[in-house]
Amino acid sequence: MVKVEVMMDEKALLAKHMLNLKLIKFSWALFFILIGGSWILESMNRIDSTKEWALIYAGSGGILLLLNLLRVVWGLNISKFTIGLGTLGLLFGAAKYYALGDISIWAAVVLIIGIFMLFEVLRK
Repeated sequence: MVKVEVMMDEKALLAKHMLNLKLIKFSWALFFILIGGSWILESMNRIDSTKEWALIYAGSGGILLLLNLLRVVWGLNISKFTIGLGTLGLLFGAAKYYALGDISIWAAVVLIIGIFMLFEVLRK
């Protein structure tokens, strides 16, 4: 039996790499807009410090999840690490915004790692 391996040409690989770099730059741009906007809102007394950090956490998580969603749409490899960080950011930001108490960031990280490990085991 002959094993056939399909390889992409160099131009297609370079195009995917450049698209991934554009998505990363887009994500960083959104992150800096988020940080600057939240600092401006806090300096104008539109939001307090707690809501500012909730906005930053949730917004950063949303940006990371959006990055991976766009990677899926355009057929690029996703990053499980940024999906975990994005989920953590959204959950932590929501908890901070709704004042659900002081949640330990380390406990949340361990929880997310455990959930991803569980999904990996169940998927295989």
